[in-house]
Amino acid sequence: MPFVDVELAISAAAAQLFCDCGDRRLSDRKLDIWLDAGLIDADTARRIREYESDRSRPLGLWSLIGLGALAIGLGIVSLVAANWEEIPGMVRLVVHLLLIAGISGGIYLLQPHKGFLGLYLKDVLLFILAVLGATFFGHLGQVYQTSSPLWQPMAIWLILFSPLLLLVGRGWLISLLWIVALLGTGIAHWGWYAQQGDHLPSTYVAVITSLPVFALLLGISLRNLSGREAFWTQVGQFALASFVTGVSVKLIADGVTIGGLFGSAGRAGEIAGLQLGLWSVAALLGYRLNRTATGISIAAILVAAALTSFVSSIAQSTEALGNATLFIIFWAAIGWSAIYSAWRNVFQVVVAIIALRLIFLSFELASDLLSSGLGLILAGIITIAIAILAYRFSRAFAPARAAAVERDSSGDAR
Repeated sequence: MPFVDVELAISAAAAQLFCDCGDRRLSDRKLDIWLDAGLIDADTARRIREYESDRSRPLGLWSLIGLGALAIGLGIVSLVAANWEEIPGMVRLVVHLLLIAGISGGIYLLQPHKGFLGLYLKDVLLFILAVLGATFFGHLGQVYQTSSPLWQPMAIWLILFSPLLLLVGRGWLISLLWIVALLGTGIAHWGWYAQQGDHLPSTYVAVITSLPVFALLLGISLRNLSGREAFWTQVGQFALASFVTGVSVKLIADGVTIGGLFGSAGRAGEIAGLQLGLWSVAALLGYRLNRTATGISIAAILVAAALTSFVSSIAQSTEALGNATLFIIFWAAIGWSAIYSAWRNVFQVVVAIIALRLIFLSFELASDLLSSGLGLILAGIITIAIAILAYRFSRAFAPARAAAVERDSSGDAR
């Protein structure tokens, strides 16, 4: 493991403290506290102050400029909204297209730049461009009085803008936008298909619910092939987060009604079987593409999700204890993955969610007692006890704050 310079680590923490906060007195107080505690010496504190002084930005000026730009934008929107019906439809469409063209030109001009202009501002403009592109379809339908299922304009937008977003985007704003658009299009098509009165094929449902997995594999595969490793990592993170959320909702729904989200019991088992195959193959591919601690952890989460979802669909039990057990097993697998890959924040979230599920379980099991004062007292004591135990468990077993060292499948540090 490479040697970590403590002084540089403290300097980095101080840099985050200073960065864009605009409160230099608070930062100076923190440095004074660190000096008194012996964490840094006077020379280090002086160099941190000099470094941050050189990097300081006129945040007050930028805030006023931003406020003025916001006022101008709101004024323009108000004028257009007040005279919307009086503006010819073609004129509105032309202005809409000109805005799209102008922002596209701005993104092109910012392409060679780095730093604030090349990264942050370009991503903001790219986000605005994508939103303008999405609203253009609704604007077009309003002018020509046409209508179509929601999934159709969303799918067209996704096809047209995905290459631009995925080839140019660099920050979390664009990666999150693309994931939301992908999942939104899938959910919209699922809802429209269900309204047609046809029996939804099990394969179709399994594929639609696996869209986050496909996005996760895309992020993993392009992470090391692209010069924007951070962007593709964020794509994978948002995809994994949406996948875990979807599986959790499915496990909870299975405990409410027979068949859960998928209807009849037999059909739910068939869909879960297809998901088991798809997610297991995805886990194997993900591990082959990323043979590190992170890759192993992601594969473990996919397998745990496939197994718990399949067992839940086959068991078709609405008993509180059985449903909660499967839910906790799934999140315990995520907790193990967090420990293995040193995802400290994820581990703390896992502990909190399991604690909440245990609290809900205690209320479900004691539902007959909650109408009495004794039952409420008992529920309150259990809630406090679980909260204290969860806090102590999180403090004792949470991974260290230091960044994890990626390991390959042989256990060697990378």
